[in-house]
Amino acid sequence: MPTTHPRYILTDTGALAQALDAGQRAWPDTPRGSVLLAKMVIAKAEDLARNIRMRQADRAAAINALEVFAAEGLPYPDGYVNSLHDEWPA
Repeated sequence: MPTTHPRYILTDTGALAQALDAGQRAWPDTPRGSVLLAKMVIAKAEDLARNIRMRQADRAAAINALEVFAAEGLPYPDGYVNSLHDEWPA
């Protein structure tokens, strides 16, 4: 089917074959091939997005806790808490 979108060529061998086997067990009614592969990629992307949101929430909670401690006068160096906003990987 004609398209302007990129296409990818993958060979069903090695680790990819094992991943497709796992996908086939997870979705037994989905035919093996591009439909199954697309379903697996989308499911993994959703999982990655969920993990990123969780890391961001953990980061925000940690920064908030440090800000509370700093507000109570605990001995953090000047600018330490603010530096965490930029230095902690998202």
